[in-house]
Amino acid sequence: PPPPPPPPPPATTDAGDGNAADMCAVEAAVGSLLGVDVSGLGAKPLQLDSFTAARLAGSLNKRFGCGVPPKALLRGVAMAAILNLVQTTEAVAAAAYDWEAEAAVPPELAAGMGGVPFGPAVPLGEADALLLTGATGFLGTHLLASLLAADKGPAVVCVVRAASDAAAAERVSAALRARGVWSDAARSPKLRCLAGDVTLPGFGLSDGVVAASLASVRLVIHNAAAVNHATAYAGLKEANVGSLVRAIRLAHGLEAANRKPVHVAFVSTAGVCGRRACHDAPAPPRIEMGAVDGANGYVQGKWVAERLIENANAAARSAGAPARYSIFRPGAISGHSVTGDCNIGDSLNRYLVGFRLLGLAPPLPDMRVRVDMSPVDWVAGAIGGIATQEAGGAAPRERCETPCFTLDNGASLPYEDLLTELDVPVAPSYEAWLAELQAALEAEPEAAPHPNPLRGLLGALKAAPPSFGSTGSKAHMAHLAERGHPCPTVTPALLRTYLRRFEEEGALPRAA
Repeated sequence: PPPPPPPPPPATTDAGDGNAADMCAVEAAVGSLLGVDVSGLGAKPLQLDSFTAARLAGSLNKRFGCGVPPKALLRGVAMAAILNLVQTTEAVAAAAYDWEAEAAVPPELAAGMGGVPFGPAVPLGEADALLLTGATGFLGTHLLASLLAADKGPAVVCVVRAASDAAAAERVSAALRARGVWSDAARSPKLRCLAGDVTLPGFGLSDGVVAASLASVRLVIHNAAAVNHATAYAGLKEANVGSLVRAIRLAHGLEAANRKPVHVAFVSTAGVCGRRACHDAPAPPRIEMGAVDGANGYVQGKWVAERLIENANAAARSAGAPARYSIFRPGAISGHSVTGDCNIGDSLNRYLVGFRLLGLAPPLPDMRVRVDMSPVDWVAGAIGGIATQEAGGAAPRERCETPCFTLDNGASLPYEDLLTELDVPVAPSYEAWLAELQAALEAEPEAAPHPNPLRGLLGALKAAPPSFGSTGSKAHMAHLAERGHPCPTVTPALLRTYLRRFEEEGALPRAA
């Protein structure tokens, strides 16, 4: 008899087999992670958020031994383009970083930490000014509104990316109006907007502009950042670490020119704490250096920037000067407590909307985990208020200490209590909830009036349940209260405000 035929070749390749792949194999890999059938999409692009893009890129790279960058999967990408990326990109070894070395203060900057005489601290007043970056983003707009509303507070100078000072002012005004926080103070002499760029030396401001517009600045609130969870640290370093170095260097130049200290308040993220509950800790700790490699590039950059702030304070102390750099860590920023204004696309809001639309929520391993809801007006008020106190010497401390304020809301509701307030039942099992979600998404028409935003998170949800949490340090919460910014209670009225805003945004159907 003739010899048996050879076995058929495998339909897909294994990791390490190079990047040879066909459309069927890539469709299977993409569909498996996203939890949907993508075989009939044709030229229709996938719309992925940064979290899902990062997970998909990692899955494809491990499966096919390629080097698809997460950024290439954002802003709509068709299956043919994904196949091309898999077939043409080469695997890139992950960069190894010495995180402490990354956080070193440049030598020439460290050498000038004690060059200005520091007399008794004086509270900031109307004759002073502060410089704000990132004023047109969600948090930045509310932060600016809070600063402008402060009675007898300092003037505010915003550095905004624009072609001219007039265009910068127009951008700021448009942002305030869009968020519903515009007031007459926005057109008063208390606010000045300058065209600049935090990615450039001196924020792109000429010596003449600095001398004319920044002579009274005693505080820099550096809120600007590149927020992208799909970009590696190398792609964010210049924007999120380099800009902090430029902020400190600018502050040093102002100190030398004006002969008075300038405080720098850096806006970081509570993500550097890893969402770990630490009720009995004196303050929320950062993740250990050994865990930084496993964080995303955004958190890595903020971790490095925080250490750089601490190193700058240590250099100042060595030069005989007091600590004059502080850290603020916003948590999961939720909507405004009065208007409900929010970033509807944030993961927290997507979960709230998705659970309501489905009429069902998943059980979690810890049903008592707190779901951090930090209203944007509380976060903004705390940053502006406490940073102004710090610059005015309102809180004496050991000169070597770095002031750090973690603004995730330890008074948020536990998960099961939140679902009770939202009137959303819990599925009998996580698998049953996933099945309900999958069925609802499959039945959802393409032009649904209220599409479930969990569609874009389905792949991640198939891999693991949603992750919530807040640090909840009792001592730190008490400290925030002492500084005038106690953690706000999440009440049924606040949740109704949020749900009403979701309805106004068209994310939820209007209640009868």
